[in-house]
Amino acid sequence: MLTKLTLEQLNALSPSKFHDVFKNVVESWPEAAIFCSAVLPFKSIDSLCDTFDRYLDKLQDETKCRIMRQYPDLAGKLLDSHELTSDSSFEHSCAGLDRLSDERKQRLNDLNERYKAKFGFPFVICVREAGKFEIIFKAVTERINHDPDKELLTGIEEVKKICRLRILQLVQK
Repeated sequence: MLTKLTLEQLNALSPSKFHDVFKNVVESWPEAAIFCSAVLPFKSIDSLCDTFDRYLDKLQDETKCRIMRQYPDLAGKLLDSHELTSDSSFEHSCAGLDRLSDERKQRLNDLNERYKAKFGFPFVICVREAGKFEIIFKAVTERINHDPDKELLTGIEEVKKICRLRILQLVQK
């Protein structure tokens, strides 16, 4: 386990080191870290998290959709081929998505495909908060009925939750 940064250490990072440390707190979207590094120094870890949240909120919808497309299908092909980012792999494991029965995996994959066909991006949920297959399955079943604007807003709120948990893995609260 890596040693977590203190607020003092975080604020002492060069912009390039900040980019490197925080490049994947928004899945495969280093632009978020680049933008947020301009706000250094941070008064607190909460202000760091809030800066990432504000960054996400201010983006145009098309960019938000592009961010959503960076997230892997839950229990999908990237999990099977061991191609998930280390963060996503850890999150899948926390929710037991790497240990699903074939039947549950197929049910989730079918819903993922329907969801992507409707919205143009994969279903994103903070699986570490959801915790169990049943909760995740219920959420995708409900959210597939959202209109696109509502679902984009809901999805970005889930991205924020994931981002916050990833930041808290890197820094001391």
